[in-house]
Amino acid sequence: MITDWEVLTDWAEKFTVKLSSDKLNQFQTYHKLLLDWNQKINLISRQDIGRIVSYHFIDSISVIPELPHNSIVCDLGTGAGLPGIPIKILRDDIILYLVESIKKKSYFLAEAIKTLDLKNTILLPRRAETIKDIKFDIVLVRLFGKIFDVLPLASQLLKNNGKVIFYKIHGVEKEIAGTTNVAIKTKMKLIEVKDVILPLTGIVRKLVIYQSLSQ
Repeated sequence: MITDWEVLTDWAEKFTVKLSSDKLNQFQTYHKLLLDWNQKINLISRQDIGRIVSYHFIDSISVIPELPHNSIVCDLGTGAGLPGIPIKILRDDIILYLVESIKKKSYFLAEAIKTLDLKNTILLPRRAETIKDIKFDIVLVRLFGKIFDVLPLASQLLKNNGKVIFYKIHGVEKEIAGTTNVAIKTKMKLIEVKDVILPLTGIVRKLVIYQSLSQ
């Protein structure tokens, strides 16, 4: 029987990223950290305990083809470090910022960064509205708010021509339609809605990609 870890390995290779034994060990260590800390603070829902790999890890890395080499990436409202940490394990080249204002979760993230020895990974334990001194190539938004509400905030964090990528599901078209005026006001353009069928769960992830317009 094929294990979740084997599927994760195959999924990574689909994006031309080899999941070495060291990287697999990082994933397994991260998995254990999530389970241990979840007993103390709410990082992931109870229904997701048994599908951390099959859903959270596999889903997180589905955006990898959209990340330019050596890009500066912001994981906005990262929570338990998803999608940022799984991406960072596979993509050593990126500089990753994890933005999380809830103190208990930021304590977990600090421990995860240290335990996994993640280089060029910076924790910003504050609200995104307070970030004024950094601009990003990519802002990732997974399981965090509606496009209408988040796009104005995310757009302020981008470099010219930077992108915001939302992890969404079926039915997002209505959400996108309701964001048209907000996109215009924030000088953001919808450039693609990319369907990704996740292995194991069969979930159709919709990556909704907006790009900032040059000033």
